[in-house]
Amino acid sequence: MRFSSSTLFLLLLSFAFHINLSSAEGAVDFRKGCDISNGNFTANSTYEANLNRLFSQLSSDQDFKYGFYNMSVGQSPDQVNAIALCRGDQKENACRSCLNDTISALQKGCPRNKEAIGWSELCTLRYSTRKIFGVMETDPFHALWRVDSQAAPRDDNDFDRAMTFLLKNLSGGAANGNPLFKFAAGETISSQRICAMVQCTPDLSQENCSACLARGSDRMRSHCYGITGCRIVQPSCILRYEINFFLDDSAVNITDVPFSPPSPSPTEGS
Repeated sequence: MRFSSSTLFLLLLSFAFHINLSSAEGAVDFRKGCDISNGNFTANSTYEANLNRLFSQLSSDQDFKYGFYNMSVGQSPDQVNAIALCRGDQKENACRSCLNDTISALQKGCPRNKEAIGWSELCTLRYSTRKIFGVMETDPFHALWRVDSQAAPRDDNDFDRAMTFLLKNLSGGAANGNPLFKFAAGETISSQRICAMVQCTPDLSQENCSACLARGSDRMRSHCYGITGCRIVQPSCILRYEINFFLDDSAVNITDVPFSPPSPSPTEGS
């Protein structure tokens, strides 16, 4: 989602970059971005009516489509465009429940913004007056980590190499996904077991999905080093890893990705 360069907004947003996951199970609180650059709508306006129609259509859409929805309601300048995406391992009931909860949270958290995004534990919802379908965007973003993430002793270098290796492997699989499903999940073992998932909104091209996940992986290394459970959420893609298994393996395939630590150099081994 594109945001203005307002100093105040960026300052406020920066405080939200590092947020704890809310439970030992890794549940993530709702997070939002309310764009101030596109302005606000007024009560009882055409834009508000279109937004409410869009929310109603999203809630009642009977075509599950892997939890991916792309909708537009109304005409410019009051048109509302939306993309909604559920986490790839979620089944229909959980997906719909998450989207309904996220709609309610955005209505409360960004009550008059013409552009907003909400990330919940199992889904993402964004809407705007501008065209967002097929547009890769990596800002704003949040980095979220587990409240107990510092508790487990481990070899940071080995763990982070394995985490990076796993995310890179999964990113290729997600980018090669189909027009309704760009998701990959897997496990590897280094000093500890690592479970991870990556997902793009399926409207992205293979190239743009790869680019979005690469940006997220860079942020993962920057903001999550030494953390045993972390999640990066961006408008067009999300990445997550944990030392505990958090996926529904009855809904998706979990890939086993063997990891071999690099051999020490002659200097290190001497």
